[in-house]
Amino acid sequence: MLKALSLAGAAGISVRTKRFVSVRAPGVFFCLLVVLASSYMSEHYGSSKILGALLLGMAFNSISGYREFTAGIEFCAKTMLRIGIVLLGARITFSQISELGMRPLWIGGCVVVATLLFSLVAARQLKMDRTAGLIAGAAVGICGVSAAMAVASVLQEKSANKLVDGHLLCTLVGITGISTVCMIVYPGLLLMLGLDSYQMGLFLGASIHDVAQVFGAGQMISPEVAELATYTKMLRVAMLIPVVMVLAIMCRTRDASERNFHKIIPPFLLAFIAFVVVANTGALSAPAIATVNELSQFCLWLSMAALGAKTNLVEMWRMGKSPFLLLLLNTIFLAVLSLILVYR
Repeated sequence: MLKALSLAGAAGISVRTKRFVSVRAPGVFFCLLVVLASSYMSEHYGSSKILGALLLGMAFNSISGYREFTAGIEFCAKTMLRIGIVLLGARITFSQISELGMRPLWIGGCVVVATLLFSLVAARQLKMDRTAGLIAGAAVGICGVSAAMAVASVLQEKSANKLVDGHLLCTLVGITGISTVCMIVYPGLLLMLGLDSYQMGLFLGASIHDVAQVFGAGQMISPEVAELATYTKMLRVAMLIPVVMVLAIMCRTRDASERNFHKIIPPFLLAFIAFVVVANTGALSAPAIATVNELSQFCLWLSMAALGAKTNLVEMWRMGKSPFLLLLLNTIFLAVLSLILVYR
């Protein structure tokens, strides 16, 4: 009987695994094809692999409208991105953290708090609801789509669901497009301003909305800039925990906030921290760390191709004047503030 049950369980797992793979395979293969094309262009024409994957993905944006490709593209854009970021933790050493000191931490904290406050003021001036200001401020100031969804989940306890859903939809449509534009524009702007590698890494980590674009922008300059930018960005991501907890206390009962605490902490943030610790204990050999780094790069390239395929700049323009203007004002404010703090 036990043997029969174990065989049935194994068969069930096998069926679910095959279904999982078959549903996502078309989209994953598309992203893989984009990465290979980007790699070919980089080797023969000297272009950036990251930027090439993003732009090629955007060129074939219409493919994300086909149901057969949607699951695989979403898998690369979310799951592969998080895996790549977690594995990137192997490149960050405790000596680097001690050398960087407290500056990335206080810069990250300042830009998050200031952007949230600015967004509330800007939303009021644009005659928009406070809910829109909080969602847009969290998306720009903390970590893009993830922060917007986390804040919206809290605000739904207090505001009408349709109102929150409408603001969330506008933010999700606009934030990816604006963040993608920032990723392309900022590296060239920093080189024109003559910032050094340390300042560039701090600025990119403090000013770009999503983790993927932060890494992509840094990689366009150098791997060292990408590492510092990602580290600074992860400090901003960590700010999601206290921000959402404060909103939970303001908008929910104590029992409700405790029940949903597991939804507040981004799991990939905890995994990133754990991987940094493991990599610094000496548990991984130098060849193993090198392999992990290559795997991290590959995962992030796949996510960049998927991100490009999901980015529709036309939809961003169609979403409405006020929501787009709010996101744009927040982005400009964040960039100016980050530049001031980096120059100090």
